[in-house]
Amino acid sequence: MKTLAIKLRDMQAVGRWDIDYHLPAEGIRQFPATLLQRLDAVVDFAKDKRDPGRDPDKAFQYIDIAAVDATVGVVVNAQDVEGSEAPSRARKVVRAFDVLVSTCRPTRGAICVVPVHLHDQIASTAFSVLRPKRGVNPYYLQYALRLPSTLEQFRKWSAGSSYPAILDSDVAKTLIPVPDTATQEAISARVVAGLHQRDADVATANQTWNGVLGEITRTLTGQESSTAPEAAAQAPEDPFTLPEIEATLGDLPALTVDLRQNGSADELSLWQEAEAEGTASESA
Repeated sequence: MKTLAIKLRDMQAVGRWDIDYHLPAEGIRQFPATLLQRLDAVVDFAKDKRDPGRDPDKAFQYIDIAAVDATVGVVVNAQDVEGSEAPSRARKVVRAFDVLVSTCRPTRGAICVVPVHLHDQIASTAFSVLRPKRGVNPYYLQYALRLPSTLEQFRKWSAGSSYPAILDSDVAKTLIPVPDTATQEAISARVVAGLHQRDADVATANQTWNGVLGEITRTLTGQESSTAPEAAAQAPEDPFTLPEIEATLGDLPALTVDLRQNGSADELSLWQEAEAEGTASESA
């Protein structure tokens, strides 16, 4: 049985009475203490916002939780939406190389780097939008945020039963290992290479499967067999080293934001929006 001695005022300060919330996380202990940093020491929490409904005829690309493949942490199907049809949660303006963290059911690992083609587009308020500080590689950051030791902390901070959610303040206090920049760059290169290899393998497997189905159909219809392979689509490659990222950001246009909407929002409303986003995604 787990036991913990804690002062009453400390429990009252955070409003949490469950022992799991107050017990230290276990997984993060595997890393040297010298590597560990709170997330808010290495990122800024972006608060840029825009109401697309103000321009009802203009289309934008919307990133909601369902748009992120939680298996690998990449955006796979951002929606094309007109301003007049924008969901109420479509407010957060994202910059290329921002890192999005789903605050609804955060242990799923729906955490991704914003690709260049989605620069100045809009994400759901059910994401924390992290902007890496100078010297922090976003692809390393995404890797670190998807570690089991990070997801364990997200689980501890979560509130709610059907659709547990966390807040920006919970994300901010989460500990991750942060090595020197050279090590981050090396890890990022391996992560990006692994993603490209996975994409190539999936494309090859799909091509083989479609070929099998085609051969079966040709057999049934009496057509001649054909084994000519189709060319696999090449995935676009975004820059991933810090010098390349900084150069790319320098060439991109400034974000389009509503100045009146920027700034910190009420955390309770963010939690409610995250839970609503999770409910909508689950039913989709």
